[in-house]
Amino acid sequence: MLKRIRLLLATVLTALSTVVALAAPSAAADSPVPPSSAGQRWALKVADHYVTVSAGANGDTKLRASLTATTPQTPEQFTLHTDWVTGAGFGSKVSFRSEATGNYVTTEDDASASLLRTRATTTGAWERFTLKPLSEGAFGLLASNGKYVAAELGTYPDKGLLRARTAPPADPDDLGSWERFTLEKVGGHGSTSTAPAPTGQAPVARDVVSWNVCANNNESCSLDAAPPATVATSVSNALHQAMGTRRPDAIFFQEICEKAAKPLELALESWAGPMDVRFMPTEYNIAGTSIQAQKDCDNTSDGVSRGSFGIALAVPDSNTWYQGTVLPSPSTKEQRPMLCAVMPAEGSAYCNAHFSSGPYVVDGEQRGDDTDPDNLYRPQQAQAMRTTVDKLTGAGYTTYYGGDLNTTQNDVGYLSALYPDHQECGQPTPSSPHTGAPTDGNNKIDYIFGPQGPTYTCRVVDGALSDHRVINLTTS
Repeated sequence: MLKRIRLLLATVLTALSTVVALAAPSAAADSPVPPSSAGQRWALKVADHYVTVSAGANGDTKLRASLTATTPQTPEQFTLHTDWVTGAGFGSKVSFRSEATGNYVTTEDDASASLLRTRATTTGAWERFTLKPLSEGAFGLLASNGKYVAAELGTYPDKGLLRARTAPPADPDDLGSWERFTLEKVGGHGSTSTAPAPTGQAPVARDVVSWNVCANNNESCSLDAAPPATVATSVSNALHQAMGTRRPDAIFFQEICEKAAKPLELALESWAGPMDVRFMPTEYNIAGTSIQAQKDCDNTSDGVSRGSFGIALAVPDSNTWYQGTVLPSPSTKEQRPMLCAVMPAEGSAYCNAHFSSGPYVVDGEQRGDDTDPDNLYRPQQAQAMRTTVDKLTGAGYTTYYGGDLNTTQNDVGYLSALYPDHQECGQPTPSSPHTGAPTDGNNKIDYIFGPQGPTYTCRVVDGALSDHRVINLTTS
């Protein structure tokens, strides 16, 4: 009950902050960073000082090199993001979102001394920075005003303040110590420890669902650019109708936005019982670096941020451990995600993924974004998933796994690593052909795998919101 009260309060506060954001998007305080996200956190350092977000009036916060922080706490933590830049695409620029405020770092105009503040609720030109690689693993932060960010560490009255005020030198490596930044990972994608040992034995009867809800930038889908609350209500209602009186033990979501995760959890709990919804972002390599940043969802039609783009996993509220993985992916394309969670008390584990796509045909039309046109990466992604599954199985868990694996029946051999000693939802028996009902047009590209032994039933239901259908595995 307390959890529901907290979630309801968070939903109300999010709604109130959205109203404020619509009134003044350049200065409004956005909802905090969703605690459910498995996105990588980072600390930024300059001249051996952590960069911190200092509290200011009306939520107007400045960035400065901290003179006291020795470890990166919440004010010193950021998530890295990348949005679409015309002519350059994703991965060309990076934006910093404060863990403390939930807002993006922006460069003020010259009248405001080019200060850096965390006050932007969405990303645009003033929130984008170019990471310029320097020697010894450092970076210069080139702001949108054409100047490098510097920390005022000399005899300045507001010591340590960050400003975009250094003119570019002929050689970026000539930047001084005040302009040389390093990025330090804080934690990992979710838990960094080994999964706890199971304390119970997994039930034979399981009810597992997977659905690509198409909630980002596909105009043919009804949730395109929809606000998080709309996504949550619509998806929950559609699943409730599809499930009838049955209750899911786990749900795999793909193509969903970060800020829909917690509203979706609350919506599901209205009929499915206590659930825990976790989010894992899709990432991009930032050009010229080894740094990865989260791909941002498109804003709503009203210009409100929906957070990062990725996958989500809904499991019983007893979940105590979850961990994300960035799967092997083409270097200049989306770095595809996988997210796993374990339920020690019931001895079950679940892994959800969204694989890279190759070209495929839907209703006679060539489809797919060709992120894996040579079919090199989906076999690697399948092997990475299987390696994780085998570790969980070896630890004593009964594991269910799958998602949008972007592989048709004609190409199902690319998923060969996922089949041995397991059974796929579309197979009546383990030795049955690797077939099943279509989930996207005339193609089957969504899969759920589980252990051999139980009796399998596989349903495919049109949820009416997406270009994908709901796939539902039940075992008995």
